[in-house]
Amino acid sequence: MAAEIALNAQKAGHVGTRTGLLGFLERLLGRRQRSAADLARLTGQYQSPLGDLPISVTDLALRLAGQADAQALLHQAAEWLIERSGVACVVIYLHEMAANRLARPICVGVQLTDLPETIKLGYSIYGEVALGRRHYYIESVAREKRLAPVPPETQSAYILPLLHENQLLGVLGLYAVRPLALSEPSRAAIDRVATLIGALLSTAYRLSESQQAIARFDRFQRLAQDLTARLSSQELLQRIVEAARAILDAQMSILLDVNFESGELRPVAWSGIDRETALLIRSRLKEDLKGLVAWARLPARTPDIRTDQRTSLATQAIVAGMVSELAVPVLYYDELYGILAVQTSTYRNFTDEEVDLLQSLAAHAGIALRNARLFEALEQRNSELQKANAALEIARQQAENARAAAVQANRLKTEFINNMSHELRTPLNAVINFTRLVMDGHAGAVTEQQRNYLNYVHEGGQHLLGLINDILDLAKIEAGKMELRREPTPLVPLLKGVMSTLIGLTKDKGLALHREFEDNLPTLNIDGRRIRQVLLNLISNAAKFTAQGSITLRAVQQGDQVIISVRDTGVGIKPEDLPKVFEEFEQIDNALQETASGTGLGMPISRRLVQLHGGEMWIESQLGVGTTVSFSLPVG
Repeated sequence: MAAEIALNAQKAGHVGTRTGLLGFLERLLGRRQRSAADLARLTGQYQSPLGDLPISVTDLALRLAGQADAQALLHQAAEWLIERSGVACVVIYLHEMAANRLARPICVGVQLTDLPETIKLGYSIYGEVALGRRHYYIESVAREKRLAPVPPETQSAYILPLLHENQLLGVLGLYAVRPLALSEPSRAAIDRVATLIGALLSTAYRLSESQQAIARFDRFQRLAQDLTARLSSQELLQRIVEAARAILDAQMSILLDVNFESGELRPVAWSGIDRETALLIRSRLKEDLKGLVAWARLPARTPDIRTDQRTSLATQAIVAGMVSELAVPVLYYDELYGILAVQTSTYRNFTDEEVDLLQSLAAHAGIALRNARLFEALEQRNSELQKANAALEIARQQAENARAAAVQANRLKTEFINNMSHELRTPLNAVINFTRLVMDGHAGAVTEQQRNYLNYVHEGGQHLLGLINDILDLAKIEAGKMELRREPTPLVPLLKGVMSTLIGLTKDKGLALHREFEDNLPTLNIDGRRIRQVLLNLISNAAKFTAQGSITLRAVQQGDQVIISVRDTGVGIKPEDLPKVFEEFEQIDNALQETASGTGLGMPISRRLVQLHGGEMWIESQLGVGTTVSFSLPVG
């Protein structure tokens, strides 16, 4: 605002056109409607009853323009008033908002040695002017007892408030050596001088606050970087409290640890006080300002610890000589690491910016404390980890040796199974074929008993051949040697052929067979023989475990896949047995166990054949209701 005053004053000039200055003064005084005559009187020069020289607002604005220090600004304004108005003494009290009092008096001109350092609002003439925010003219200071002390040889005084935007900044007192007879224009001129001083003082305050905020931010940045570089807990705790005290210019800072089991807050680091005093500062959850902060995990502040109802431990503050306090939680996400508090020995109304600043420091402190604790935990386990790493390396080498041995064993197993399967299938096929020839009477007549025995041999041979084929297929899949002969295969003929087989499997049981697929199913690029093997295995299982009801073969295209399902109304599977269905050599207990048996390889092989085609197989079952086995095949 000071720069704006100077700029507009320079534009207006001392004698020339005053349009820029008039507009500035109109904004400064907040008057939207003012006549040209009023503004001319405002910027004109008045013969003040307070002296022989004229009072010019423009001259004062130029004199104070660019002054950012509040004390220097007030001294210059007082000297200007004495110089231009001829008053003998100027007294200025500043308003302390936190304590709601007048303090830090400034006296220029005839000196007063007994000025009170502080004045409560409402007490003495200065306190009444501050409380009522109205000027007070005293024609005879000798008769006004509320004005003491009075500069010697002065007879009259004019006391008025220093305001800006309805905020009380202080009180201005002018003392003259002769009685005054202030006219309304003269009072208006002095009031406008006070308004200008208030505006410049407010600007100086704001500029000072901005400079302090910038300095604090720079200091905070350096301190935050310093905190992240420290990994020793005790050193870190001490650095945190010193940083808090430094960036907020406080007389004392303390960090308290929170014990949620006992509800106690105890000091772990402090700055600005000795150990004995620090150990007196204890609190409990919800019992004190710091205890409330710990409980609510929100910041709190008070300008006077001794009178704040939230502070039940005021004696601690009195012992430490502290008056105002700001406390914030030290958090890492939702974990509370402690309470960080700063205190001052004078009244202080901590601003929102200061609260944010201390919270930011507490946030960095929370991260730093977290890192420090993690570092110490890592240091503590370092030797254990080194031993574990050595053991892990030994285990890794052993595992690598075991893996190599397992690979070799698996290769030998696969070769053995392949050789065994081929060696067994040739004579086994001969046994099966010759048994059938004897049963059919090609080697002569056979009795009924002989036929039954030969039938047992034939069925056992077929079962053994199926087992050998399954083992061989499984070995090929595990060895990665199963080769699919993919070719465009119409799906509908394949499904119809499987339905014909299903009719043969269920003709003696009287089961109802259902077909749920259309004739427009796509042609798939698959190994038809292997998919037929999968389907035959599924319908064979369905027929085997279904005593009555129905079996349904369903197929439908869904997007880029065809879903094929075999649903039966058989005995079903227990929920705990479902994971066993796709495990090798697993047999599931059921009501038809004695009549329905198998190798335990059909479902695992079927699932792997589907997976080789790029599909997946799954099963749904309810005990006593039935089972549905489905698998998907990609289209294209």
